[in-house]
Amino acid sequence: MSHFLRIAKRQSVLLTLLVPTVVAFITPALIIFFLQVVIGGISPLDAIKDIAVRQFAPGHNLFVIALFGFIPFAILIGILFRVSRTLTARRVYCLLVGGILGILALMIYGHVSIWYPLYGGGHMSSTAVIGFIFIPFFCIPTMLAGLALGWGISLFPWFRKENGAV
Repeated sequence: MSHFLRIAKRQSVLLTLLVPTVVAFITPALIIFFLQVVIGGISPLDAIKDIAVRQFAPGHNLFVIALFGFIPFAILIGILFRVSRTLTARRVYCLLVGGILGILALMIYGHVSIWYPLYGGGHMSSTAVIGFIFIPFFCIPTMLAGLALGWGISLFPWFRKENGAV
C-alpha cells in the first residue's frame, strides 16, 4: 500500500469517528438555539447562555439527551469502521454523509416536534420528553436508508478510484 493510501485510510478512520461524534453532541443544542432565536425571538447571546446553563442542569440536562441521541451515530461509526477496511476513503465519505443525513432527517424533526411548543407559544405535554428515548431508535432505519443512498452514490466512477487523492 502506498504512502498516500495509508494517509487517506488514517484520515478516513479519524473522520468516521470524529464527524458523527461532533454532529451527535451539537445537534440538540443547535436545534434549541434555532428554536429560541427564530421562533422564540430570544437574542442569540441569551440563547447561548441558556443552552450553556442547561447543558448539565438537573431536569434540563441537554448532555444526557445528546448522549442518548448518540446511539444511532455509534452504530454508524461501527458500520463505517467495518467497511473502511475494504472501501476507498471516498466511498467511506459517501457512506458517512449518507448515514449522518439519514439520522438527522428524523432526529431534527423529532427534536423540533418536542421542543417547539416551548418556544412557539403552545403547551408542552409533561410526557413529551419521553420522546427523547425513542428518537434514537427511530433514527436507525433512516440511517440505514441514508447509508444505502451513500452506497449508491459511492458506486459512481469518481468515488471508486484507488489513487491517493481523497
